[in-house]
Amino acid sequence: VKSTPFGTFFKVKDIEFETKILGEFNVLNVMSAIAIGKTLYIPTEIIQKGIRNLHGIPGRMEIIKEGQPFMVIVDYAHEKESLTKALYAGKKLAGENGKLITIIGAEGGGRDKAKRPAMGEIAGKIADYVVISNVDPYDDNPKEIINDIAEATTKAGKIIGHNLFVVEDRRLGIKKTLSLAKNPSDVVIVACKGSEQSMVIGKKVIPWDDREVVREELRELFKRK
Repeated sequence: VKSTPFGTFFKVKDIEFETKILGEFNVLNVMSAIAIGKTLYIPTEIIQKGIRNLHGIPGRMEIIKEGQPFMVIVDYAHEKESLTKALYAGKKLAGENGKLITIIGAEGGGRDKAKRPAMGEIAGKIADYVVISNVDPYDDNPKEIINDIAEATTKAGKIIGHNLFVVEDRRLGIKKTLSLAKNPSDVVIVACKGSEQSMVIGKKVIPWDDREVVREELRELFKRK
């Protein structure tokens, strides 16, 4: 398996396949499609073409381009396992010369509280810079959610104000995350919401799309420069 910023290349029984979807973990998903295609007697060339022509899935390792020199990815990863795979994929894309920068958070509303420290720990171990912000706090106290994550991130070695930043407002958190990218080799992963179309804070349902906010903030960031 060969991962590049342009896609992932791999072989199945010496037959070459190319997918635009980033992350080596997605090879397993593509292999499922190959297996189904073969079971249905679809010609190999058609399977190869179909996989090659799939340019992405909304909010799943989705690349956002607004003319910035570094890579920005929006991904739905919102649990330890999925976040681990997304961050390792980003780390590999950044290579030796780049930094991995991510923004994470966790849901409230009675969701699994145990995943908060788990996500904070894994982000602290893999990413070079971590920003913690709102996701969907619902009726829970947003500060409590963020602090639960931040405590685990500091235990993993990150230092608040140096390589760990707590920004409750998600737009401001995304702005901060993007501002930390200084090198063309840097990779930014905006995690946890993907292509979701709303954010729930208390009783308010706020229209929201991480991808659009990232685009807006990138345009604003580079307009100033």
